[in-house]
Amino acid sequence: MKGTQAVSVCRVDDIAIRPFNARGDSDALRKIVAEAFGGGIGSLMKKEFGSIGGRSWGEWLGDDILAYFEPEGARSFVAIKDHQIVGFCSYRVDHARKCGQVGYNAVSRNHQGRGIGSAMMQFVMDQFQQEGMIFATVLVADNVEHAPAQRIYEKFGFQRFTGYHEMAQRLPSPTRADSV
Repeated sequence: MKGTQAVSVCRVDDIAIRPFNARGDSDALRKIVAEAFGGGIGSLMKKEFGSIGGRSWGEWLGDDILAYFEPEGARSFVAIKDHQIVGFCSYRVDHARKCGQVGYNAVSRNHQGRGIGSAMMQFVMDQFQQEGMIFATVLVADNVEHAPAQRIYEKFGFQRFTGYHEMAQRLPSPTRADSV
């Protein structure tokens, strides 16, 4: 992936951060997603409407995150502690606007509360500086499940500019005439 080649391995505190490798890291990423993303639209829709598309919300979200990591321009990394992937972080940069956007990031449940999320955020913020960004943005849900993420972003100086509501509904079943 372009954009991740410049950083081979970086250490922040006792965490090694290296570029994401789709072949070797995807299973660990999927596991972390299933553990850490309980407050996203997929899990909330499952609670409200039941299974969607025959797969768990975590499987769908894992696919979405892996797709985010793939396009040129995405910078995607894994955090390693004691030879184990314990988190991931990502970002994109807009050189024309000089704005970096924090992407998907998470820490495995067993390693939360140990400074790994902060180490990854410090890494991302350092990368923004190295890439010449003068602004940084992040999108975070405004619900209790995302409160820990909100606290980390505020710790790193992000200010709330707006809130958003992601809304959903179950549509009526199509009639035979509609499906032709």
